[in-house]
Amino acid sequence: MIITPLIPNARRYGWVVAFLAAAVPLAMFGRAKSASANGPSGHASCMGQEAAAISPPGSSDEVPGGMSEFMQFIRGLPGSPGETIRIIAGMHEVSHEACDAALEG
Repeated sequence: MIITPLIPNARRYGWVVAFLAAAVPLAMFGRAKSASANGPSGHASCMGQEAAAISPPGSSDEVPGGMSEFMQFIRGLPGSPGETIRIIAGMHEVSHEACDAALEG
């Protein structure tokens, strides 16, 4: 029986290890989409729904300036901006449209 060193086998099958080292993470994470691609979950607060709908700046006709324009609007309302944000963040509607309807009504 001849015992061969491991080095020739490593050279022979090294490409398999390299391929698997690259393919496994791609298979696990390559198809994953970011949360912003699908929008926030239905459990998100209305503040989260609004932030996702107007971010990044320029992506929304409703608030073209994004969150900075939204915060300027909030600061212009009577009362404390923090209290307004607390009220919006306390609401948990299922969509951005439902949040807008709840805030207008």
